[in-house]
Formats: sequence, C-alpha cells, structure tokens
Amino acid sequence: MSIAKRTFRNKLFLFGFIIISGLLLASILYFIIYHDRIPTAPLLFDNNGKPIPAPYSGILYPPFGTDNFGRNIAIVMLIGAKYTIFAAFAITLIRVVPSIFFGFLIHFYLGKFKKPIKYIADSINYFPVTLFAFLILNWISFESILMQEGIYSFWELVLIYILVLSVFFIPFNSVLIANEVQLISKMEFIECSRTLGASTWHIISKHIRTFLVPKLYLILIKEFMQSLILMAHLGVLKVFIGGITFKEDLFGISRPVSPSSEWAGTLGMWWSFLWTSYPWISLIPIILLTVLILAAKCILDGLQNVLLTVERVAKTVDEDLNVKFKNLSAFQLLKNKKNSE
Repeated sequence: MSIAKRTFRNKLFLFGFIIISGLLLASILYFIIYHDRIPTAPLLFDNNGKPIPAPYSGILYPPFGTDNFGRNIAIVMLIGAKYTIFAAFAITLIRVVPSIFFGFLIHFYLGKFKKPIKYIADSINYFPVTLFAFLILNWISFESILMQEGIYSFWELVLIYILVLSVFFIPFNSVLIANEVQLISKMEFIECSRTLGASTWHIISKHIRTFLVPKLYLILIKEFMQSLILMAHLGVLKVFIGGITFKEDLFGISRPVSPSSEWAGTLGMWWSFLWTSYPWISLIPIILLTVLILAAKCILDGLQNVLLTVERVAKTVDEDLNVKFKNLSAFQLLKNKKNSE
C-alpha cells in the first residue's frame, strides 16, 4: 500500500483534512453563489419603541447573532474562512519553498559558512516576530489611511502582509532543511553512490528527495500552525489582512473593520467584547481559530504515525533480508542470482 493511501486511511489525518477542506470549500462556494454578500439585521426596537443597539444575540438573530454593525456573524466567519486558510497556506509556502533551495545550497556549496549562517538564523529567531510584523504592517496600514487614501490597494496590502510574515522565517528553515539533508547524506547507500561517481543532482533527485519529502510535509504543517498563531496575535493588535478600513455602525459611529473578514482580523475587531455583556462575539473567532489549529495538528499527528509505521516496516524488512543473506553461502548467493536472471 502506498504512503498516500495509508495517510488517507489514517483517522486523525482524515479528520483534520475534512475539517480544513470543508471550511475552505464552503467559503469558496458561498463566494461563487452569493458573491460574499453579508446579511445585515435592521435596527430592532423594544416594546416601548426605543431602539435596541446592536449587537443582537443568537436568539434574536440566529445562529450566532450579529456584530455591532448588525452583520450576521455566521456569514462573516464563513466569508473569512477562505482568506484565513489561503493566507496561512501562502505564508507557509513562502517560508518553506525558498528554504529548500537555500538548504541545499548551504549543505553542498556553503558548508564552511554553515555555522555563521546558523548563528544568524538563531539570533533572528529569538527576535519577537509579532513585534517586528506589527511595527511594519501597522505603519503601512495607517500610512495608506492617513497620508493618501488608496496609496495601497487591497491585494497589495495582502501581499505585503504575507511577505512580512514569511521572509523572516526563511533563514531558520534553510538551516533546518540543511541539517536534514546532512543527516540523510550520511546514509551508507548515499556514500556508496557518491563513491561510484554519482553526480550531486543524481544524489538529490534519486536518493535525498525520497527521504526529504516526508520531512518537508511535516515542516509545512508545523509552519501552517505557527502562521495561524502569529496571525491571531497580529489580529489582537489590530493588524488585519488587506489593511484596515472604517465602517459606521447602526448609530453612525465609525469603527475599524477587516476588509477581508478573516478570522484573525475579526478577533481583533471583536476583542473588546470579551469584557462586555456580549463575550460570545469574541469567543467565536477564538474557537474557530482553535479548531483550525487542532485540525492541522490532527493532520500532523496522523502523517507522523503513518511515516513511523512505514519506517518500522521498512526496517523490519531490511533486518529480515540481512538475516537471510547472512545464512547463505557465497555459492548459494551466486546460484540465486543466476536463477533470478
């Protein structure tokens, strides 16, 4: 059975995969069918004719009620799901894919500089990334608002957000992948292949790739989880994907809004509701982000279990073959080879 089939038969992996892909598919379908239209509740009045200020509870406006703009929270979260998942996935790819190239470069051509590069990467890793990203992105967002309206488009701000959260981690991941390549290169059969005259490209494409790809999957999932956590931290600090806009609520008061409705941004928008009589509004993005991270953790654990099982089976087969061939004489080995031919 192939590793892919084993992986999708693993219950943990399948559970996490269904949750993430289901949320993403539902959000994309809503965009295709309804063009991300958000229903808004009209201003409600009590029995005495006095206006009831938004937000409204799930009893008055099911299933999750509305925010302070009267928007249906369930639809806001559904719309934001695709931006949250796609942004985290894009950040993950930019963190890992260039690191693969730099990792090979460090191992094969910059071996003498590996220690200095490692020290630099470690020092960068100790710097508070949330603070660094906040200082850059907060300045860019408010520059667009205060200095010149429309200085950056929505997609330009999205790209800047993704790059700032990505580039910072490339040096550390490059050293990590270089270490993985070094461990794989020490295997006996790779040393034999190099002795027989195999080129560097042959060793990478035929030998190292087979062992490195599963490791890269694990690194990708871990980076996806870390990206979501970092996005949540920035959301609390009012740094949103696509910048920040201002919208008037039902009473004409201007308030900050995430233009993409991504979950980290809604967490920042609704964070203050934790200390009001509407705490469920803040808890909804917190719970959904937690579910998304736990789903990724299920995928990670499921994939690790499958890889450990495959590695254990391969090791058992190798041991059995070694025992079998040790018990055969040189004449029997030659005879078996002729029979197989």
